[in-house]
Amino acid sequence: MKPDTLRVISQPVVEPVSVADAKAQLGLAPENTEWDTMLADKIAAARELIESRLGRSLAVKRFRAKWKSPSGTTYALPCPPGLVAEDHPFSVEADGDELAEADYDLEEDAEPAELELDEAPADELVVQYWAGPSGGYKAGPRVKSAILMYVEHQFSNRGVLAENSSAELPQGFETLLASLSHNGGW
Repeated sequence: MKPDTLRVISQPVVEPVSVADAKAQLGLAPENTEWDTMLADKIAAARELIESRLGRSLAVKRFRAKWKSPSGTTYALPCPPGLVAEDHPFSVEADGDELAEADYDLEEDAEPAELELDEAPADELVVQYWAGPSGGYKAGPRVKSAILMYVEHQFSNRGVLAENSSAELPQGFETLLASLSHNGGW
């Protein structure tokens, strides 16, 4: 069952692609800092777009999922992959009371992660969890290529009516993202 609301409560500290990577893609000198803020914003925008289209987390962030009228005992946690570790705490609150780990099972390797409660909540279920790539923040080659392609396109077409601009993203961007989806499309 999907949550009624899903909020990001801790934004990523590190993006999957660096400003230095974007500068290299654009042929900008590393010491040229005039575009750094804009490039960082475009990297974040690319990540957010790709995350929303794939339904996956590409950077580590914390979520709060709420079910206002829960039914049953099994709940899917959106935006995989889930992270559960000492530095990525997981909490479950049912009907206003925090549950002990013994009161639920979490299949964090499932996509999306699955929460199985021992007892169904009566009124509300709130789960706070972390999601994103484990073992660091480095993007795989397809994700990195797609983000850099998006950043380059947006940088080159930053005006509303820029001369010789293209409104469409390159086909390679769509191909990379389709290759990252579970079913080859989206």
